[in-house]
Amino acid sequence: MTVRFAFQWLACVPRGWGVGAALLASLVGTVPVAAAPAAEIPVEHFFRNPAISQLRFSPSGRYIAALVPHERRLNLVIMDREAKTKNLITAFKDFSISSYRWANDDRLVMLLDDDGDEDLLPFAINRDGKDFMKFDDTRAFIEISRSDPKNPRRVLALSNQTYRDRADPVWLDVKTGKVTVIAANPGDVRGWVLDWNHVARFGISGRLLEQTILYRDKAGDAWRTLARFKDGEPSWRPLAFAGDNRTVYVTSNVGRKTFALYTYDTVTHQRSAEPVFADPGDRYDVTEVIIGGTEGKVVGARYVTDRITEVYWDPTYQRRQRILDEALPGLVNTQQLVTEDGRQVLVISRSDREPGVYYLFDEERRKIEELAVIRPHLDPAALAPMKAVRYRARDGLEIEAMLTLPVGRAPQGLPLIINPHGGPFGIRDEWRYSPEVQLYANRGFAVLQPNYRGSGGYGQWFEQRGYRTWGRAMQDDLTDAVKWAVESGLADPQRVVIAGASYGGYAAMAGVTFTPELYAAGVNYVGVTDLKLIAAQRRSRDDRKLWIKTRMGDLFEDAEELAARSPVNFAPQIRAPVIMAYGQTDPRVTREHGDDMRAAMTKHGKEFEFLIESGEGHGFRKEENAIAFYTRVDAFLKRHVLSKVDVKVGPSEVLQLPAKSGE
Repeated sequence: MTVRFAFQWLACVPRGWGVGAALLASLVGTVPVAAAPAAEIPVEHFFRNPAISQLRFSPSGRYIAALVPHERRLNLVIMDREAKTKNLITAFKDFSISSYRWANDDRLVMLLDDDGDEDLLPFAINRDGKDFMKFDDTRAFIEISRSDPKNPRRVLALSNQTYRDRADPVWLDVKTGKVTVIAANPGDVRGWVLDWNHVARFGISGRLLEQTILYRDKAGDAWRTLARFKDGEPSWRPLAFAGDNRTVYVTSNVGRKTFALYTYDTVTHQRSAEPVFADPGDRYDVTEVIIGGTEGKVVGARYVTDRITEVYWDPTYQRRQRILDEALPGLVNTQQLVTEDGRQVLVISRSDREPGVYYLFDEERRKIEELAVIRPHLDPAALAPMKAVRYRARDGLEIEAMLTLPVGRAPQGLPLIINPHGGPFGIRDEWRYSPEVQLYANRGFAVLQPNYRGSGGYGQWFEQRGYRTWGRAMQDDLTDAVKWAVESGLADPQRVVIAGASYGGYAAMAGVTFTPELYAAGVNYVGVTDLKLIAAQRRSRDDRKLWIKTRMGDLFEDAEELAARSPVNFAPQIRAPVIMAYGQTDPRVTREHGDDMRAAMTKHGKEFEFLIESGEGHGFRKEENAIAFYTRVDAFLKRHVLSKVDVKVGPSEVLQLPAKSGE
């Protein structure tokens, strides 16, 4: 789709959003219309590979690369914008490309995980599909950061060269695979900041729960300590250099409730007195800067309120964003990439019901061109809207949650799924498209995603409220979410499910064991079931032992408490049916968590389904495995929950819930 602009910027209506109906309503007035629930969407529509993803300009802007499905795996396609050709240049059949970067206009580098263990392997290939190379002599890679405009034969990357579990910034030669270490990790550095001459100037070190900010003026200098912060203390952290290679942007919560963005002068070693940007309500952390081009110009900040929010102070980016938001209303419109000449911008637009549409924005020619739709088989109008709500936990703490209500059903007496996120620390849910949430909503469930204490983005103080509260206060926040939903009239107390992955899987098992009266069913996807087991598995380093001790509990000192919060020890209390799934090679939550839980439930005659996939890790990446798992979840929920009571049908619009608890 191409939209041309004459005297003003016209609204470009996203696909499937019904401009005709909107126009009619504006002319004759809004008339309430009863609507049936949305038609059932096949499970595979939510979980099959996207039709296209990770679009990126080549350095010149002439070519666009992307990942597309081929033989059920994500492979590289190259589009020549001048010749108007499109060629598939890889044909992996066993695993998908995880990520890739252009090194120059003729060669690309990609990373792949071939067995789910999260050790990524680098490959390279020419734009025409020739000179394919697997770099066998390299250690595991973490990411390819960017190309080098001054040397087209190399890309900047992070790779575990010095230590297996610590990354070094390196150059990767895209023709030979040779790795050149830019800065060898002294042993404890977990984050690096390079200047625009590609010199590693800052290292963020973490050891024994103490964060140290290391600094040097130039390559070859000895590292010196600028600051040291004990665990939980207010702190600051460098993010990125400005183009002058003197000023660095830092985030800090010193003297504040949340993290804000400041500048730091590396000559005077003084931080700016006032923030460059902070959340106006001091509710959300600001933790990211937006860099325009390749010369280090910081043009704005990106952070998450209830959704991704971008704030620009650069006039060019401000103007573009205003035009995009007017043309594409109701969407989060992100200026992803800009061509070297600054004339064209690759934009991705997303929402709670729109998985994503890529546009090419040419401000000079006054044109927005739709390039690709990530999931064209999904109609946004058929998907369920999401919104942020808040409720009070039993101790008075305010919890923000995302609520998704099914289309065409009155928000009264609905079956409910409590869907806690993983992590648990530093992670959070936000207003966005989620295939899992949309599947549940399409089947008639209301879905509530609480950002329980311990979640990230609300300030360090909020995350610390979750420490050592696995199965206790963090779980109480989920129980209180159920109570809020039932008391508001939204949820049917007889049809409440708890479903989650990783820590969310732990929360699901904790829910059906510690509060069995609440839940009609549980879904545990790669979830922890034994806190003593995970504490024992993470004692290879002193800093890991201390992290576990402060966040969960010590394997020996707190052995009794860890056992008391481990669902594997409380299988007799389970009343509801449970479905569980694990990856054979999961490096985070090993399959023993599933095996031991299965044995305990079998011993006590509990009803459950169990699935383990070989060649999969912490979550199923192969399309067929993800579809198979959620197909079983769908059938499981229909059998154990949805078949119990007929769901009431009501008006199609989302109604405002009763007054929020605690307000």
